[in-house]
Amino acid sequence: MTPTRSPGRAVVILFVVVLALLAACTTTSGPDTAPAQPTYPAPAPGPAPEPSGPVLHVDPGGTDEGPGTAQRPFRTIAAASRAAGPGTTVVVADGTYTGAFSTRASGTAEARLTYVAANKWGARLVGDGAVADDGVDAVWRNYGDYVDVRGFDISGTTTDGYIETGSWSRILENHVHGFSEGTCVSTYRKEYTLHDIDIIGNVVHDCGNSALDHGIYPGHPRGTISNNISYGNAGFGIHCWHNCNELVITNNLVFRNGEGGILVGQGDGPNDGAVPADNMVVANNIAYDNSGFGIRESGATGGGNLYLNNTVAANGQDGLDLAAGSESGTLTVDPGFVDYEQDGSGDYRVLPVSPMVDAGTEEGAPPFDIDGVNRPQGGNVDIGVYER
Repeated sequence: MTPTRSPGRAVVILFVVVLALLAACTTTSGPDTAPAQPTYPAPAPGPAPEPSGPVLHVDPGGTDEGPGTAQRPFRTIAAASRAAGPGTTVVVADGTYTGAFSTRASGTAEARLTYVAANKWGARLVGDGAVADDGVDAVWRNYGDYVDVRGFDISGTTTDGYIETGSWSRILENHVHGFSEGTCVSTYRKEYTLHDIDIIGNVVHDCGNSALDHGIYPGHPRGTISNNISYGNAGFGIHCWHNCNELVITNNLVFRNGEGGILVGQGDGPNDGAVPADNMVVANNIAYDNSGFGIRESGATGGGNLYLNNTVAANGQDGLDLAAGSESGTLTVDPGFVDYEQDGSGDYRVLPVSPMVDAGTEEGAPPFDIDGVNRPQGGNVDIGVYER
């Protein structure tokens, strides 16, 4: 069994003190605050999707007295959240927003609430070591249901990057990186009662300093984890634990992670191993150059887990390490990247002659790749995040 720690750990005891001391998230802008540009081939930036309901605006030069119009924008996402409701789109302008915060507004199944960067990764959320108003040491923790968080760059010196606590939420196309003492993206609620969360199209890297810190750390049942790139993390690239069941984990790229590529299992709270992680579909992933196994099961797992058409190569240990699930179509060949570099500076698309091309399965495959290219382009879907 792999021991893990949960987001939001020990800092809860500081809540009373911190709540009295901390103000809302502050913002700064200017060339001296801009972070280094990503070195890997990032998905092409694009404008925010067109909203269909009420729109609120956030800008580094705004004021939290609102009202959140384009002419008089809010200064922080937290203030916009307090004014938002079902169907609202919160558009966040380019710039650097420093601090930690939480959001609690919810959408509905018919009218989702969306937080979106005006330009992908142009809104930079930078934790400065302060703790949010809920006592959690993360840049952003969302409590609302039916919420989309799309296109942000999240970094800083808080313990964790982004924590999802709501249900029916979607974490989309974000760049979360550099949390040296924690996890990049995680899903967590007391007793792990959250569910139905999608994590799609994100690039997460260089998080953690122990085997308990991961790139993507889902603890919920149901949902899709697809088209993500997760590399250089102390633990696993994707570590599914606590209350994981019925998840689809497909077409991800995980490389150079300290403990391994992808782990599936249940243990610790809320079920303490009494309920297995079961009925998972893990397909079309590339797990390359990780320590340990590229893909493994640990703790309590069930016989309904399917591992289909995954590529595991150049890892610390060969093949898949499965306790109860079944595999088919596994490849152990070099993926044939255009330019593989361990530090994220390479080009992780694959060559035309790559064995990844048309070698995937349609089972659980997303209809598009990380760049929005439709799948399939050939006779079948490709393995990995990119479709040729």
